[in-house]
Amino acid sequence: DSLDAARKNIQHLFTVNGLYEAAVHVETLDDPRHEQTNVLLVVDAGPRARYAPPLIRGDTRLSDNTIIRATGWRILLIGKWRKITDALTQKGLEDIGKKYQKENRLTASVDLASLDYDPEIIRAKPTLDVNAGPKIRVKAVDAKVSKGRMKRYVPIYQEGAVDQDLLVEGARNLRDYFQSRGYPDVDVTFRRLPPQADEQIIEYSIARGPRRKLVRVAITGNRYFDRETIRERIFLEPSSFVVRWGRYSEAFRRKDEQTIADLYKTNGFRDAKVTSTLENRYGGNASHIAVAFEIAEGVQWRIGTLRIVGIPEDEGKSLRARLNSLNGQPYSDLSIGLDRGEILRTLFGRGYRHATVRASSSPAGPRRVDLTYTIERGEQEFVRDVLISGLKATRPGVVQRNLRIKPGDPLSLPEDRESQRELYDLGIFSEIDTAVQNSDGDERYKYLLFDFTEAHKYNMSVGVGAEIAQLGATTSDLAAPTGGTGFSPRFTGDLNRVNLWGIGHTATLQTRLSTLEQRVGLSYFIPKLLNASGRSLTFSVLYDNSRDVRTFASHREEGSIQLAQKLTKPTTALFRFAYRRVSTSDVVIPALLVPQFLQPVRIGIFSVNLIQDRRDNPTDPHAGMYNTFEAGIASKIFGSQRSFGRVLARNATYHRLTKNVVLARQLTFGAIVPFNIPQGLTSDDAVPLPERFFGGGNISHRGFPENQAGPRDTGSPVGPGGAQTEPTGFPLGGNAVLISNMELRFPLIGDNIGGVLFHDAGNVYSNLGSISFRFHQRDPRDFNYMVHAVGFGIRYRTPVGPVRVDLGYSINPPQFNGFKGTVQDLLACNPNLPPAELPPQCQPVRQGISHFQFFFSIGQTF
Repeated sequence: DSLDAARKNIQHLFTVNGLYEAAVHVETLDDPRHEQTNVLLVVDAGPRARYAPPLIRGDTRLSDNTIIRATGWRILLIGKWRKITDALTQKGLEDIGKKYQKENRLTASVDLASLDYDPEIIRAKPTLDVNAGPKIRVKAVDAKVSKGRMKRYVPIYQEGAVDQDLLVEGARNLRDYFQSRGYPDVDVTFRRLPPQADEQIIEYSIARGPRRKLVRVAITGNRYFDRETIRERIFLEPSSFVVRWGRYSEAFRRKDEQTIADLYKTNGFRDAKVTSTLENRYGGNASHIAVAFEIAEGVQWRIGTLRIVGIPEDEGKSLRARLNSLNGQPYSDLSIGLDRGEILRTLFGRGYRHATVRASSSPAGPRRVDLTYTIERGEQEFVRDVLISGLKATRPGVVQRNLRIKPGDPLSLPEDRESQRELYDLGIFSEIDTAVQNSDGDERYKYLLFDFTEAHKYNMSVGVGAEIAQLGATTSDLAAPTGGTGFSPRFTGDLNRVNLWGIGHTATLQTRLSTLEQRVGLSYFIPKLLNASGRSLTFSVLYDNSRDVRTFASHREEGSIQLAQKLTKPTTALFRFAYRRVSTSDVVIPALLVPQFLQPVRIGIFSVNLIQDRRDNPTDPHAGMYNTFEAGIASKIFGSQRSFGRVLARNATYHRLTKNVVLARQLTFGAIVPFNIPQGLTSDDAVPLPERFFGGGNISHRGFPENQAGPRDTGSPVGPGGAQTEPTGFPLGGNAVLISNMELRFPLIGDNIGGVLFHDAGNVYSNLGSISFRFHQRDPRDFNYMVHAVGFGIRYRTPVGPVRVDLGYSINPPQFNGFKGTVQDLLACNPNLPPAELPPQCQPVRQGISHFQFFFSIGQTF
């Protein structure tokens, strides 16, 4: 009977989707070994019918052509009727209703009376019963309310119906709105006028009363909780710079009463009561109001003795350590509910799927309650075997290695869910269904079924972005070493091939294209290496061409291998070896136009990276911390032509000062220390340009344009024993970095627009020994001092993270000597002439970083 009903349901499914000639029959295949039957549904779909011109009946008030266009059943311009689907049929009916709603006919009804199929032409003719109803016009009397706001607060527009309950709700919403805008005495009533001339008017009469400001929210009677603990949980808010009139409404006040009462009840104050009063003319000022919350805490009840009955004593002891309601703790229904969930999870994990828990209490003296948890475990069940179905490309061993539950184990629902989670984490299945065979049967050993739907082998993602700031694009214009305001569009594309060889491995092609960078990477990812949870291995090759530094363009060809191990939930360790070839081109500083700097350099480096992420929201954190530490060494042992050690560490923390105000800070420290320096190079020159630290910009230091922090070209010999060149002022990068960022994040306008006050301090330094906290620059050749910048930013919340705009002001930006001519002019300058005899184009020109910097990007700074 069940199979026949299923066949009829599926037949109906095909019929409503236009497959009127579909034939469905059921086949069964017995599996005696596992005592189950596989069901095969065989379908011959046949042709799909198209819509025929519908028959439209009733008082429509619109032309038939308008209604037909609204359905979307006929292709525009071509005029061809679409093929029938149930979704398209329902959408057509909904779109007719929306058409009437746009005409303000909110009581309109649209029904599909029939859909008659003609096999001769393979078409189905819809019959529609339509009743337009009168136009509904909602207007405000005695107060101005915009049409958009009226549609937002009066729910007849969302529901597409006009009834008394929705109109009452609209009056309540309008009252709350006006109260939140500073009209606490507002009175909102409505009336429905009789329809006239195909229109019905609904009037909301709004008597606003005087506008008044909520200046105080008082809390009295609280002894157990301090005022701030209560204040951060309530919605009422006194007036401030951000909330001009304060935040007040009757609904908010009642909700806050309940919130405070719940806080006390969850901490053992079962009889706690909270009342509030509104005080007009607060402080003798008719335009000021205040709200006072009066708390009657009552008696705090605590647990005298906790007893657990129904399980062995040793199991009770281990369970007791995970409960909230222990001896001496506050007695509350919330804690009891949490305990009940914990006990059931524990029992379900041991195979007692039908366990129940009952809580009872009895007085135990003054302010004391004895609590008893009575447990009925029922029969313990075990896994007879695990049956796997649905695999096509995936090897069964991949599934079996990731199952947390094996034959003979207790039938644990938590382990079953954990197995699903780990299998989903492989990224090769789109759906995993599990079931217990004969779940309600009496046998203790049961089959556990896993059915898989494999994910698509290939998936592709593309992204589009942009950056607006003083960009550091490579240039040959010596007159502009600090860059200029620019626009950099960015395009990304990733192509993944999942489940390679049927063993869960993934190959990924990554591309990134912008005016500042072109990158192509190919990686091969092995999850759960050696079947260890949280361990993975990645092989990568990469080509990168970057032009984000004014001084040169860098090229990198790299191969790497990385082992990742999740140590704890927030902490991950990465062990990485990379072998790369780095080179430069488009160098604009003559001092760098020598083979020692231009020839490609091979770097072999081994590094260890620790990442700890305790943020509440990685895209927009409000609490927690984020730490990274990277230590690497490049040496001849690894085939490197240059030898150096490298350390880079970041620490970021986020603290809530109030409910909506966050103090965020970040400290970045890094150092590169060269050793075994090749002959002819100094410690400052031993590290290739692309390997040095570059800083400044929207994610490091907003007192600089992108990659403009740190040491600059001050003129140097061209080759060993060569002549001294004139300074250009172009950035050279450094071997040390120390930058501090601090932000005060707060709401600005509504829920989606926030403001930020920030202070950035630090710099990129020549080397570790040059790090200085000095505020002032000694001379135009001194860049080893701390630059400070303050500023203001705006954050607009979006689903992919905040869009941000930052305006920074550098308090003490660096000054330096630059050159206004071309590279050819610079090379033609005679260094042996006294400065007074140099031609004008060879005279050094004082330049500097602008005090003001502007950035536009996506995501928080850190």
